[in-house]
Amino acid sequence: MKVLEDLIAPAFFADLVSRLIAFLISRYSNRACFEETAIKLELLVLKIHAVIQEAEHRHIAGNQSLLLWLKKLIKGMYQAYYVLDNARHPQDDQYINSVVTSGRSVSLSRFCCPAKRPRTVAMDFQVNNNGSIHQLSSTLAFLEDYSANLRDLILLLACCPPLPIRQPVSDFLSDERNMFGRLVEREQIISFLMQPGNHLGVLPIVGGPEVGKGTIIKHVCNDDRVRNRFDMILYSYGSILQINPADDVLETLTSHGHILHQADVSTSSLHRKHLIVIKNTYEVVIDKVAWATLCASLRSIGNGSKIIIVSENDNIKDLGTTGAMRIDPLLQEEYWYFFRSLAFGSGSSILEEHAGLAVVGRQIAAELHGSLFGAKVLGRFLRANLDEQFSHTMLNTVYRFHEVMQRDKYFTKLSIARVALKVLPMPLRLKSASQTGEASEMPGTMVQELVAGSVLPVEKEMEVVLWESAYQPSYRYTVVCERVEKPRCSATKRMKQK
Repeated sequence: MKVLEDLIAPAFFADLVSRLIAFLISRYSNRACFEETAIKLELLVLKIHAVIQEAEHRHIAGNQSLLLWLKKLIKGMYQAYYVLDNARHPQDDQYINSVVTSGRSVSLSRFCCPAKRPRTVAMDFQVNNNGSIHQLSSTLAFLEDYSANLRDLILLLACCPPLPIRQPVSDFLSDERNMFGRLVEREQIISFLMQPGNHLGVLPIVGGPEVGKGTIIKHVCNDDRVRNRFDMILYSYGSILQINPADDVLETLTSHGHILHQADVSTSSLHRKHLIVIKNTYEVVIDKVAWATLCASLRSIGNGSKIIIVSENDNIKDLGTTGAMRIDPLLQEEYWYFFRSLAFGSGSSILEEHAGLAVVGRQIAAELHGSLFGAKVLGRFLRANLDEQFSHTMLNTVYRFHEVMQRDKYFTKLSIARVALKVLPMPLRLKSASQTGEASEMPGTMVQELVAGSVLPVEKEMEVVLWESAYQPSYRYTVVCERVEKPRCSATKRMKQK
């Protein structure tokens, strides 16, 4: 019997040691593979990002093949950033559920403490090992396929004439200048505007609410190529064409719209090359006689004027002289980069210092379902207050608002305004909301000042600016709200608390 024990014991321990060694080798070799793949992907996406930034400053509007190539690279770039962020800061479903179901703060110390971060990363890697490596590897293979001839793309871009570099309007717009995936759409619109000939061209642009149609148009109208092409750039509204005006249609649009650019005011308006942008709401039906009169007056000039009509209603497609352009919502990966840049900056330093906020921020972005206005307002809220308790409040508020809307509707600007007031450190009740023009001439408290605590509400009622655009036609989205007095604790409650 003792001989049998002497034979079995060493064999058992030898097998145990070999299994342990195999496990450790597998674990650390997989980790090495994970880190190597992540580094390769990060270097490749930075290289692609640099090429895309160079493309922004080149005149590529007429090269459709180059635009399609860039569109695929842009899509892959944002997908890579999304996968890298997922790998670095994996989703913790149990933690997220505890925040959105209870509304209570859950400590992020295991994410945010620098001393504990290496251990946390190792634990998260062990749980998410296979999925993370697969995502990284597949994204790397996808990008390598599309960037195989990146040198050829660089040579093609070098052949395109450079654009004059203009000072960005603001720090926000310097981050937003690509419109996060809209470079190709911008160049396609400019290509239409640059078409030679004296005929009138009409381009319909359709898309859902809050997908960025107006932002693209504002960037197009602010482009030097467009401003050098047209003597007058006019931004007006389809409601003016809802009925046939008694006066001249073009003059009516001009008097009720915004002149974004005027080359020579001494030249008669009848001889100017016009670019007219008409923003039309879903409900407005343009009068056929008014539209025909406008087109006839521009055709009579015969100098190649253009009309861009923007609407959520697909019926405007029939008004175009060319095929309509559809603006789709940002993809999930593109929207996360947009939200991430506003909340944490385009770099990764803030995410490294506040790693847990990346998990919360990604969930907030997912709950907003592509709302650009929501990203602009709530993303900048997070930027102004990088606090875990504040991020918990925001996530819980967004989640509960989405539940009230039964998850079948998008966030309107009014919904975002209600969420914004809910997450402010002081209780405010919404009375009214409005979007008004001529932003620089109106008073109001910027909401970031309330978030940071630099301004405290003194009056019972106050006007708060949620968002202010920088490009013309400029506007402000403001809310009028009143301060809510906290109810005093009754004597009975105080006794119970004691």
